[in-house]
Amino acid sequence: MRHKQKDNKTLSIKLRFWTNDLELNNKKKPVMACWNGGAIILEANKSKKIKSSALIFNSFDDIIPSIKEIFRKNKIFVVSSNRIERM
Repeated sequence: MRHKQKDNKTLSIKLRFWTNDLELNNKKKPVMACWNGGAIILEANKSKKIKSSALIFNSFDDIIPSIKEIFRKNKIFVVSSNRIERM
């Protein structure tokens, strides 16, 4: 899903997986593959005064801790969305 203009009310993270040095092509049917490591990129948001930054991860298990780390380094506090409202 592509947006025509940037949304200043959200934070954006890109998740990129490495594909270098993979030779899994089958002549009959090409195979799409990637490594289980890559980079998490926090995109800049001028209205929130957030600069773009990136962090490398080495496995699927590192993705969530890496997102938490990139938020911590950028002083972004994450509030749980499953709060129970009191009546």
